[in-house]
Amino acid sequence: MPGHRHPVGLDVFKALVALLLLALLIGGRPQAAAPTVNAAVDPSGTVTLSGTAPPGRPVHVTVTAAGGAVMEPEARSDDAGRWLTALTLAPGPYTVRAAIGPVASAPLRFVVPEPARLAPLSIDPPPSPAAGSLTLSGRAEAGRELRVFLDGRPLELRPPLVSGDDGRWSLTLELGAGGHTVYLAYVEAPQRVSDPLLLEVREAAPATPFRPAVSGGHAYVVQEGDWLSKLAETFLGDPERYPEIRAATNAKAAVDDAFTPIANDGLIRPGERIWIPAP
Repeated sequence: MPGHRHPVGLDVFKALVALLLLALLIGGRPQAAAPTVNAAVDPSGTVTLSGTAPPGRPVHVTVTAAGGAVMEPEARSDDAGRWLTALTLAPGPYTVRAAIGPVASAPLRFVVPEPARLAPLSIDPPPSPAAGSLTLSGRAEAGRELRVFLDGRPLELRPPLVSGDDGRWSLTLELGAGGHTVYLAYVEAPQRVSDPLLLEVREAAPATPFRPAVSGGHAYVVQEGDWLSKLAETFLGDPERYPEIRAATNAKAAVDDAFTPIANDGLIRPGERIWIPAP
């Protein structure tokens, strides 16, 4: 009995139809938009890479150095389709690509420049600092903005600290008693820092009141009917010299509570102890 045979042409036709349908399905599937990439190079060597991509997708970033070294910082696009990452690179040329799966951006080339040649930063040690206002100074490259670190934290200075045309800089800090560390860095080159200055700030000494010296003269107890110009005429020979009695009495009162200070109006009262200077 002869076997049942399928027409060869029909099998070929079915295969062609299946391939056509598969091609239509693949061709009609939307492809992910190619990501974009930009590079912003800071003079310090920090490179900020950013771009666009379909929202919420991991972005494969590849940075290739001229010598062949490859770095792959992590990045992911946000809900608005933006992505951002940063890394610090040595001076030289680089190429960067951003990809999502097989879809990649065009290569972007950029160069990290050699850092500027900057003079060493220095801080002049102050003599035996006491708590309160402390003025520091030192040297840097002329006309450069400087960042000050106190006890490991950067200070927000307004206006910013900038070295002068001669390279000198100066600033005043408010410091409490105890140990402190101060160092500086160039804003344009944060890796260039001064040696740390270690400060042991002592407690501020209490202010010593002014005690004017009084030499010569004698004490006098004010009597009923006394006034300064009368006493000046009696003891100094001239009523116009009464301010000398007031000044001498106030000087004595500053060091001896037994004397009563005389106010600017020159009023004195019986029983008050005053000082009559030598004529």
